[in-house]
Amino acid sequence: MKKNGFTLIELLVSVALFSIVMVVALGSLVALSSAVRRAEALDTSTNNLAAALDSMSRAIRMGGRYHCGAGGVLTNPNDCPTLATAAPSFTFQDGNTPNHQITYCLSDGAVGSHTCNISTSCGAGLLCTVLRSKDGGPFSALTSTEVNVSTLAFMVAGSSSGDLIQPKVILLLVGTVSINKDTISNFKLQTSVTQYLYDQ
Repeated sequence: MKKNGFTLIELLVSVALFSIVMVVALGSLVALSSAVRRAEALDTSTNNLAAALDSMSRAIRMGGRYHCGAGGVLTNPNDCPTLATAAPSFTFQDGNTPNHQITYCLSDGAVGSHTCNISTSCGAGLLCTVLRSKDGGPFSALTSTEVNVSTLAFMVAGSSSGDLIQPKVILLLVGTVSINKDTISNFKLQTSVTQYLYDQ
């Protein structure tokens, strides 16, 4: 008479196969979860970079009296013929108060530092962020620490008075977005901004 059921060997083989399938499935789930976290972090960092670039472009567009050169004091407007000028400054009208001075620069490379580096480039192995100052006040960071900006450069044309050219600013940002030691994405962003107000 034949008895229904499984032998011990059949049970051991089925449990072993089930364990192998579960380990493979669990490994895939962990890898997928890690990839999703990296993608979300990269998306957050690139959104921060896009917001910083948009903020700079909007402020420059509404500005005037563009001045390029190191230092936080706005002197006479002057052009920058190349993309290698540090600490650009300009004025803009904020509500009813005209002629606020805005200055952009790179940080000195120390993590969390709000000290301005007058160079257009960040030293090798340093973590630099874009800083912004208003009316000569303290600098505040525009980009997060996941965004390492190696180059911040401006080119200005038409800023000089009497040149009959509508002022135009070209802004260049180069660097990397770091999610972890293994995930680093390079970026190189360039945008052109024309002064909104008609230059008379």
